[in-house]
Amino acid sequence: MTDANDYDENDDDAVDEDEAQAAEKGAAVSDATVTDTDQAAAETLTVTAKNKQRQSLEDELAQFLASGGRITEVPPDESAYD
Repeated sequence: MTDANDYDENDDDAVDEDEAQAAEKGAAVSDATVTDTDQAAAETLTVTAKNKQRQSLEDELAQFLASGGRITEVPPDESAYD
């Protein structure tokens, strides 16, 4: 049986100077660009952020109910598309 592989047999073993320096030092801070969108998305994944969001939702619900709002529960077997 022969070895089958999908990678190129003529690997380029040359590493340029920049790659070698980066490997020795690690990635520079300027190389790791984090956008505001990425930062905001990451922050929404934290437990603290989720707890803040839950508390905010509870506060909004309490305010809604205090101002006379009502919640109508629809039975699970009812269709909203009737």
